[in-house]
Amino acid sequence: MTMAHEISALRDRVLAADEARYQALYVQDVEALGRLLAPDYLHTHANGKTEDRAAFLATIASGRFRFVDAVRTDQQVRAAGAAVVLSGITTTTLDVGGATKVMRNAFVTVWIDAADGLRMLHWQATALPEA
Repeated sequence: MTMAHEISALRDRVLAADEARYQALYVQDVEALGRLLAPDYLHTHANGKTEDRAAFLATIASGRFRFVDAVRTDQQVRAAGAAVVLSGITTTTLDVGGATKVMRNAFVTVWIDAADGLRMLHWQATALPEA
């Protein structure tokens, strides 16, 4: 297998895992989402609040907000030793108590290759100014 093929395969795996994560978020499938998050996962929201894995899963399970859509652009996948970094821009539509909220963020995620598949170790979002 050539290096270009390996990089392409890694990119495909990470993007597929990230899509599975979003699909779990859309339907608030906490069990499926939990399988995609590393035990020591951290989620840093665009407002600076950081939640550990348990707190993030509880937030999703609470139904306080529901992911409706997330359009990702400018995605880059880079290998960094045992970790894989996925970054880009996301325009995320949420339902917050019946009201629609749209956020545009730059994001960075770190994925690790566990024995049973890719696991997200960290999510970091940065709010982007309105265009």
